[in-house]
This record gives sequence, C-alpha cells and structure tokens, in this order.
Amino acid sequence: MQNRLLCGFILVFLSQGGCSTPLHSSAKLDGASQWDDDSTLDGGFMEGDDSETTATELVWEDADGAFHFDSGFRRTGNEPGQSTNRHYMRTVRSDFVSADWTFQLTFHTSANAPDDIIFIGLGEAVPDSTSFDEPRNSLNFRIHQGTTAFGTGWDVDVMAHDIGHLHWTYSNQAVGYLPGAEGGTFTAQISKSGRQVTFSILDTAIVATIPDIGTAAPFLSTLTSRIFFGNASSAYSFDTLVIEGD
Repeated sequence: MQNRLLCGFILVFLSQGGCSTPLHSSAKLDGASQWDDDSTLDGGFMEGDDSETTATELVWEDADGAFHFDSGFRRTGNEPGQSTNRHYMRTVRSDFVSADWTFQLTFHTSANAPDDIIFIGLGEAVPDSTSFDEPRNSLNFRIHQGTTAFGTGWDVDVMAHDIGHLHWTYSNQAVGYLPGAEGGTFTAQISKSGRQVTFSILDTAIVATIPDIGTAAPFLSTLTSRIFFGNASSAYSFDTLVIEGD
C-alpha cells in the first residue's frame, strides 16, 4: 500500500551537536537521545493527506549540528559565497536502496544569494574533506545557485561521488539549467523503482534517469543509503519534504 509521508519535523539529537528544540510540537526526547513521536503530524503539515505516520519513517538527523528551522530547514552561520563548509540533513533510516519510493523536497533561493551548490540525494551524506565537503558515497543532484553560480550558468548535475578529490562513479553534468541570480522556489524529485532512479526538477525540463543504481553508485548498501539534502549558505531554505512508498 502506498503511503504519503511528510518528513522533516522530527530530529535526532546527537552528541556532536544538533537542534536544541524539537521541530514537532508533540515530540519528546527518549532514552536514546532521539527526537521521537508516535502521533500523526498536524493537519497544517499534512497537506491533503490523512494517513498515519510512524517515528521510524520520519526521523532525520543533523549529525553536525549545522541546521536550524526557520520557516524551513536552513544552515546556521553566515558562510560567504562559494563556501565549501557543507553539511547535510539525512534520514536515520539507511536502507532506501532496497525499497521503491518517491521523494520530493522544495528549496528556496534568495535573489542574489551567495554562490552555493545544493545537494539532494541518496547515500552516506558525510562531508568528504578531500573533495570540498561534497557528500561522500552518495548519488545526488548538484544544483548550482546564487549570484554567479560558480560561473556555471546555474547548471544542474546528477553525480555519484565515492571518496577522493572530484572522483565520480557516475557523471551527468548540465542535465539542465535553473533561472539565474533572481532565484526562486523549486521542487526536486527523486524516484526509485527497482534498479532505476530518476532525478527531476518539477515543472521544468530537467530530468535524468539512471537505469542501474548499482552500476552508477556501487557503494550504496542497506547501511549507507539515506535520503539527504544540504549545502553551505544560510541564504537557502528547504521544506515540504514528502516521501511516497510502500
């Protein structure tokens, strides 16, 4: 049976850092230092859905204590343009490579924002210090945004990076381009069905289908395939996190 789950309002509070308050009004801190909840999400969060949700399906972690919630998830601090101080919000669940699902996330780019790359994908989602803190062992969007977008023309890539300086196991650069320095609001979607994965930006021509996830990202396993998103600059925010799956 298909379930539509709105995510992102329950956090794991880790010893390395984390959000100081829960992002769900009825969440509580349990003995495992995890923000947990066994109730359905508020109607204002569950747009057009009345299905029940469980904590294990909705738990996200901020392993580096690098995000806060301000009308959406947003990086803390004030990183300059083209900063490589990148961090990631990721699901606690780590076996998404073995399931079929569709994930949507909406991100907001301020006008003339600092140059940044938005990463949304599937994988370990740990900053790779040998490669500009891009997410290691991950298959993901690389969405260039900001005033000049690193001089890329605001291109959108789909890449798989394991570990090492700009080392890719899959590369599809310039799948398409988003509007320029004026910014805007966009919804990224990733769908997995069997071994096929499709990355798209809704309401645009940007779409890339990978026939075999095992070939593109051989490092993914049931221990390292978390859904994630992240970036460097606080000028960008993320909300409306939705997962549909079995």
